[in-house]
Amino acid sequence: MVDFHRVVACLRKRPDLPRPPRARPRRTALRLLAVGAIAAAVGLAPTAATSAVGAPRPPGHVSAAPAGAPSPSTSATPSSSATKTAADDASYTAANLPDWAIGPFTRSADNPLMTPSGSGYEAGALYNPGVLYRGGQYKMLYRAQGSYGGPSQIGYASSKDGTHFAEDTAANPVIGFGLAGQQDKCGLEDPRLFELHGTYYSFFTSVHPKADGSCLGSYDIAESTSSDGVHWSTPWTVEPNAGNNKDAAVVTDANGSPRKVNGEYVMYFGQGDTGTDIAYSSDLRTWHAKGSTTARTADPLDIHYPKGWQPYEVSVAVTDYRTVVGRPANSDIVVFTAGTLMANGRWFYAISEEEFSGQDPTRMLHQLSDAVLTPTPDVPYEWNGQTPKTAWMNSIFFHDGQWMMYYGAGDTVTGLATAGLRRPLPARPAGTPFQTGFEHGQPAPDWVDSVDTSPGGGGIANVTAYGGATGPEAGARQENDHDGTNALMYSGHATGAADDHAYLRLFDLSDRPVRVGRDTTLSYWIYPQANGPSATGVSGDNSSCVAPDLVFSDGSTLHSLRGSPLTPASQCGKLTLGRWNQVSVDIGKAAAGRKIVRVDLGYDQPAGSGGYRGYVDDIALSNTPSHPATISRVTPAQAAPGQQVTLTGTGFGASSGGRHLLLSDGGVNWGGAGDLGTLTIDHWSDRSVTFTVPRPSGPAISTSSGPANIWRVEPGSTASVAVVTGPGGTSGSGQFTVAPTDALSDYFNDVGVSPDTNRGCGALDNGTDTYSADALATASPHPLTPGAPVTVGGLTFTWPQARPCENDNVRALGQTVLLPHRSGATVIGFLGAATDGAHSGTVTIHYTDGSSGTAKLAQSDWGTAPGTGNTEVSAMTYRNQALGRQDHAFYVDEQTVPVDPAKVVASITLPTDKDIHVFALAQDGTPAAGS
Repeated sequence: MVDFHRVVACLRKRPDLPRPPRARPRRTALRLLAVGAIAAAVGLAPTAATSAVGAPRPPGHVSAAPAGAPSPSTSATPSSSATKTAADDASYTAANLPDWAIGPFTRSADNPLMTPSGSGYEAGALYNPGVLYRGGQYKMLYRAQGSYGGPSQIGYASSKDGTHFAEDTAANPVIGFGLAGQQDKCGLEDPRLFELHGTYYSFFTSVHPKADGSCLGSYDIAESTSSDGVHWSTPWTVEPNAGNNKDAAVVTDANGSPRKVNGEYVMYFGQGDTGTDIAYSSDLRTWHAKGSTTARTADPLDIHYPKGWQPYEVSVAVTDYRTVVGRPANSDIVVFTAGTLMANGRWFYAISEEEFSGQDPTRMLHQLSDAVLTPTPDVPYEWNGQTPKTAWMNSIFFHDGQWMMYYGAGDTVTGLATAGLRRPLPARPAGTPFQTGFEHGQPAPDWVDSVDTSPGGGGIANVTAYGGATGPEAGARQENDHDGTNALMYSGHATGAADDHAYLRLFDLSDRPVRVGRDTTLSYWIYPQANGPSATGVSGDNSSCVAPDLVFSDGSTLHSLRGSPLTPASQCGKLTLGRWNQVSVDIGKAAAGRKIVRVDLGYDQPAGSGGYRGYVDDIALSNTPSHPATISRVTPAQAAPGQQVTLTGTGFGASSGGRHLLLSDGGVNWGGAGDLGTLTIDHWSDRSVTFTVPRPSGPAISTSSGPANIWRVEPGSTASVAVVTGPGGTSGSGQFTVAPTDALSDYFNDVGVSPDTNRGCGALDNGTDTYSADALATASPHPLTPGAPVTVGGLTFTWPQARPCENDNVRALGQTVLLPHRSGATVIGFLGAATDGAHSGTVTIHYTDGSSGTAKLAQSDWGTAPGTGNTEVSAMTYRNQALGRQDHAFYVDEQTVPVDPAKVVASITLPTDKDIHVFALAQDGTPAAGS
């Protein structure tokens, strides 16, 4: 891929370390521009990440950065990704991948396979390989850099087993500046490797300087050939197109040999943020547009990628491939793409797949609605590096019973992920033949933002895009959910015509149709948004005019049946805006005997005008009539975090198997499958359920509108709880009051301290950077140890008594924190520091008499000496990172805000700034009477 780490380095400063002004990096940086655009869209400044300089490496591995030179620091929002593993983040499993897609992928235990070494052309990075298996050897071309941000050349390595590679040091770099010429001095990047009839072909991105010699100039696709994979011809340009082309994916068979489609070779390639193009060739050397013999031209593909789907680079394309045991080869084309794929506020560079027609390679048939390989914190070689949180590939082939995908990680090292052939899926369960909550391992949409114009589909009329989208939307999001972490977001804009409708495809059931029985019900939850800050374009009750639609094998649809029990138009005005509504309809009476081959989502409101937007979750087709449980009593009426609450009633079921509780407080849910917040069930029987009230802590999910879904209970608030016994089987809600707490530890939502024996368990600086517990214990002027008091400026604080790798500070997200009542207090003291630079925000002080005031809280960056209004509490010489320690001065500071001494402080509301961290609070004065 064309580098983009340099642009991020230009756009943002390193978050912590004081330094002189940096010179503008010199190389092309398209992929980082992509990340910068996403980060800007979600209101985050993209940051460059710090590798662990001097961190311990496996034997034979060499640090990717020069010793003593900290590389840029990792950026992430405080999210579920802070604790997710690679397995957790794999949205696709063998149970929910469509037949056309390859996967799921498992990372090799030998990763990283190739790492930077020496002091030459590959001292900084060695990644993004093209690999083939030929003549009993795995042959690899890889991209190498002498330093982070430096120009790339192409090297060669080989292996007998596919994991242990030896570099051809005598010939390397096999495609370098001496061969390609000085016009390519800015980089030879991301080599693809193919072989046909004894000739090896490599396509790679060639980066050229601007007129002034700087390396932020143009780039194009170059090609070279070889008889042995080591000695290559002088490259030539195959796709310049005004100097803005890259990432050639020639369609091959499963063995990596180019395959003709309709009599010609086909090449997909990326063109930055303009999408995907396609070119054709009869000889693999000169390429042309369809119907043209003019060399080096191509046709743009009108794919209509959905908003948020940013496949900035095409990776590989394969036809005549198998994915399922016993099934014939697929003659269509699977195209792998990489980018910020459906990131939706999550910052990463991941890999996903699309399916194109083998008869018409310009027509996209399907696309996965999430990534198949996503960087996660427990994979440090992907999470850190030159470009943090990056997985990118340009090589896949089938060998020895499995798919082998070699990929670049962190734009620094090379990894391998494999996938075998999947077993055919079993017959659908008779009781609930289809259900999904859009969670890990559950059925995921087979299309994203795709209008159903197929036979039987409702199509579209007079509906356009909502907000900045490209058309009506329907795709999974981590923004608002009924149960879990994901839900389907929908949106559109009706133009006010007599016929306004849009039906979007969601699930393809044609391989295993669902037969409708006489007792079949369709149930789902829907959250139609009202006009407001998060949905400013919504008009009236438009958002309620939405419902799932079913397409049957005979071409009929649920909404078109005579006496249909459910149509989108029938829901207009019947749903409550701004809350979750459960809908359950008996479809057996109208559709018994029919076979469902597709699930759509429709909007329909004749003469409707304006925008609509909302969410759908927990869709189920069930053949068993549901019987909701009943809650008759909740005891006690008030419960503190950590205390047990018992529900009494009927119909709960004999055990929790297949059933769960839904606890809600302030719009946040616990207890459902996939929920980040853990709800402890202490007892379950048909007539009573006992659970433990969770503590007000946990990570937050970042969304396009800012932090949301904070996994905490709100002390002093009213919480509701319901029993879910199955699809359509949800009880009414019982309520209880959460007892107030003034213990700051009950509000902790972030891990900011890690022991030197487990350095990667925290996420203070939005990546894996944390204070070292060992360094804090010997810091000066005040050592900080768990539970120990520390007095600063007349205020006595208590350092958090937290176990290693558990929440130990409050990341400021607008929380209201109760304080112990003290008379005569003049100040509130804060122990903490900011990350990603100095930060400040407004603290609202609430008094017991009902009045309030405001004050400014300003924190210095933890990597700089305390600034104005900050007092040094502890200084240490290093911090922890996932891969080791970083030697530099880091600080814990004290800040104070004034309060009215004639009043008693009841609580404070913190700023909404994820980079402000509070480890302890203190007030002067004396305990108030009665407190």
